[in-house]
Amino acid sequence: MDLSYLKQATRAEHEGTEETVPLMAADLTPEQYVEALQGMYRAVAAWDTWSLQHAPGRLQPLLQGRQRSGLLAADLRHFRAEPQAGDALSSLPAADVSEAEFLGRMYVMEGSTLGGQYIARHVEQVLGLTPGEGNAYFRGYGEQTSAKWKAFQAVLAELPEEHTEQVVRAAKQMFAFFGSCMSPKQQANG
Repeated sequence: MDLSYLKQATRAEHEGTEETVPLMAADLTPEQYVEALQGMYRAVAAWDTWSLQHAPGRLQPLLQGRQRSGLLAADLRHFRAEPQAGDALSSLPAADVSEAEFLGRMYVMEGSTLGGQYIARHVEQVLGLTPGEGNAYFRGYGEQTSAKWKAFQAVLAELPEEHTEQVVRAAKQMFAFFGSCMSPKQQANG
């Protein structure tokens, strides 16, 4: 599969989702940060649960050590906020999905580990955080972030080209899901 095509085909959805997460603002407040973490927790906790239940057999080993909702929960507790999962899990497919669809969704979740590195440094500076305390989620997999991203990309690249549109469609759906978890309406229901 052509990974550059996937990135290009989902660029608008990626940018739209980024706009729902105001974490790079120079005047970011702790309250805004906690609100964003709550939205992200809804999405990531739902993904962690769903992915373990619905990963096609061959892809289950790929999930090892990739559940990150616990990091977000720790970040929220650092700010004396309790994680609120809400009902986001009900927005993900109830039935099993194909490998292509699963990998399209996982592309969104794994891709966030790379951008998180920039966010981690920014929120440390703006909010005066100690690295990994209050922003552990954005630290991704630490020193393993790049290696895990490359391992994921290798699996995705192995997919035959005829599955490309399934991957793109699933990635777009996952970006929309993530964005909906960040919306103020969803936060009020969470």
